[in-house]
Amino acid sequence: MVNKIASKKVLLVITIAIIAIISIFFAIPKTGLLTFSFASKQEIESKVKEIFELSNPGTTIEIASFSEEGELYKILIKATGSLGTNYMEIYITKDGKYLIQNPISIEASIENIKRLNKLVDCLYEKGVRIYGLSNDTGTLLQFNVLGRSSTKLFVLCDGDMLQQCINAGIEEVPSIVINGVIYKGAKTADWLAEQAGCKI
Repeated sequence: MVNKIASKKVLLVITIAIIAIISIFFAIPKTGLLTFSFASKQEIESKVKEIFELSNPGTTIEIASFSEEGELYKILIKATGSLGTNYMEIYITKDGKYLIQNPISIEASIENIKRLNKLVDCLYEKGVRIYGLSNDTGTLLQFNVLGRSSTKLFVLCDGDMLQQCINAGIEEVPSIVINGVIYKGAKTADWLAEQAGCKI
């Protein structure tokens, strides 16, 4: 008798579980929990043409190529207007809702930052100094070339430091001092590495 009651309880639990699973299965599409809406290629091409033609009056937009790139579509646009023909690469989410013009590769960015940090450390160890002004475009350009960790290389010739910079032979900013030689103007990371003997 006890076994019959236990069997009925087990059968009841299994039946309830099956009903619950079936209910969840049929409810999911209605709630959108596991549904993904992808726009068709034609819908996306139409949206891309519309947004670029509206924002560039008198320009004809053609889709030169369309391919999948991870969770995005990669589209090469051909824009023909009064100034000639230009090409632009853009990315669109697969649902067609978002356009990305300048995607950043996280892996490539991490590697580039590590490389620049290593270069800045080497330049600093070799005594390289960059003289500039806090509001000078060339100085800011040089800072952007080397990244945020490069502040230790900079000597700002603002205010009280101006006379010290003049005494150091600085006539123009930015100026870079490597092994006692003054080089005028902003330089590339590769140029700095080569002149200072740093590997990057």
